[in-house]
Amino acid sequence: MKGNPFTPLFGNEPPILAGRNRYIEDVLTGLENGLGDPNRVTIFTGPRGSGKTVLLAKIASEAESMGWIAIHASALPGILDLFVEQTLEKAKEFIPAKARFEITGIQAMGIGVTREIASEPKLSWRTQMGKYIEMLNEQGIGLLFTVDEVTAKEKGMVTLVDAFQHFVREKRDVAMIMAGLPNNVIQLFQHDSISFLRRAFRRNLDAISIPEVKAAVKKTVELTGRTINADALSTASAATQGFPFMIQLIGYHMFNQSKKKKIILDDAVSGIEIARADMENMIIDSTLRELSDNDLKFLKAMAGDDGDSRIADIIKRMDVSAAHAGYYRRRLIELGIISPVGRGKVAINLPMLKDRLTHDSIV
Repeated sequence: MKGNPFTPLFGNEPPILAGRNRYIEDVLTGLENGLGDPNRVTIFTGPRGSGKTVLLAKIASEAESMGWIAIHASALPGILDLFVEQTLEKAKEFIPAKARFEITGIQAMGIGVTREIASEPKLSWRTQMGKYIEMLNEQGIGLLFTVDEVTAKEKGMVTLVDAFQHFVREKRDVAMIMAGLPNNVIQLFQHDSISFLRRAFRRNLDAISIPEVKAAVKKTVELTGRTINADALSTASAATQGFPFMIQLIGYHMFNQSKKKKIILDDAVSGIEIARADMENMIIDSTLRELSDNDLKFLKAMAGDDGDSRIADIIKRMDVSAAHAGYYRRRLIELGIISPVGRGKVAINLPMLKDRLTHDSIV
């Protein structure tokens, strides 16, 4: 590898994925264990930039190396069609030509989707996919669905989950791994038509430990035949605050700043400065635009604390009731912006957000 090995473009799998091995191993173990393993239905949650899409791609790649067929889509209009198309394409050597129904039209009916099949009676999406899954399973092949940006607002997502629970009850060899923003996942759980999903394993993508960040950055640099000195590595790793997007962003700019075979401290400092500006534009600004005035007041009440914030202190600073503060605490947790860190305490998840709240007049 000669070019820049860091991948700050959203969704691109980095050559060294830091801090997520346990999650990957749990899902792969679930695939190996067979029917009934709860890891086969897992939802990853986290704020923008926490590495959800990359994690889905890594799991899919590893599953395919185990002999599974993995299909992927975001929860957008057309998700059901995309899953059918990918199944037929990736499984073309396993599904007989006569079983490849010719799709001539699609008709949405409530939350279900039916297809008009040439010379065949209408089949529901569940029935059609069930036939394909049965053909694959008969040949010892499982089907893995991976779904990004989950939301209950997309009718196809509801149809998918409803059908999937039937595949599970029918003892099909299937798995479904999903990812989304915390608030969207909460809304999905609350949908009455797919209560089955409430029993899925939910994994929150927390910050990666700095020792794991250092190991990943060092290995990534060394893939190119270059090296990084200890000061540069420590400074760059600490500046990421364990946030996956910042790991790639700082690594990318630091690597570009270096004109020699060894990356030095000056390269790291310059790279961090550029990365922070990008983080501000790409993550922080878009997050702040989605918040209400009271959300921002709650966060501003946390911003002056050196570490975690006590709920009692936030209530006093906001001069509101415990119930009022509790409502916005829940909202911000669901959005993935803060997280509970012990009894009566919360912490801000996004790097740089506390600095922005402290120094800018945004409320």
